[in-house]
Amino acid sequence: MSGTSKTQSEQQSLESLDDALLIKRIAERDRRAFDVFYRRYYRRVFRFVARKVRSDALAEEIAGDSMMAVWQGAASFEGASTVSTWLLGIAYRQALRAMTRDRRHSMVESDEEAVAVVPDLTVTRPESRAMADNDRSMLRHGVESLADHHRVVVELSASGHSYSEIASMVGCCENTVRTRMFHARQNLKRFLARVSSEGKALFSREPQPEVGQPFSAPDVATTWN
Repeated sequence: MSGTSKTQSEQQSLESLDDALLIKRIAERDRRAFDVFYRRYYRRVFRFVARKVRSDALAEEIAGDSMMAVWQGAASFEGASTVSTWLLGIAYRQALRAMTRDRRHSMVESDEEAVAVVPDLTVTRPESRAMADNDRSMLRHGVESLADHHRVVVELSASGHSYSEIASMVGCCENTVRTRMFHARQNLKRFLARVSSEGKALFSREPQPEVGQPFSAPDVATTWN
């Protein structure tokens, strides 16, 4: 077998390895194994982080730092979780550190993801799309108002992670994640109830048309923001 054929065969062999075996090879300082792992996971880590920091440049930095952490700390992987959960936990902690350095970026998920994680807090109503958009805006601000340890579980759950995966990522037990999610929901309910009440009070203060005058609906975007 020629040198080129042998190299290609070894590369194919590495690419066929599962994540755990790749990590084992990386722990043994196998750079080719790291290259395979990097190609397999870099884009996923980037997308995961970019949804939180909302800055491609910062997300690239964090993704790179996360991959470097894998190279330096592969021997610390004990197999208590999947490799992907372990890796995203690293990425999330890297993002938290980056956010501490630069508070200008938001770690709040998109409105649609926030709504998906707390579906029982929204009600389908026959009002206009503008009103529905307002509801999502209120929910987004509600998520932003949560304490950091409550917001973290909401954001990760919105990203599709199970409670056991979130527990592994943030370094606590699964029951703690459930408790934090419960309190996050309760705080969101109180926030939305207060904002809704304030909105109704504002609407009730709109001047009413005199008898015989045509009724002009209030500007929804102005009234409810």
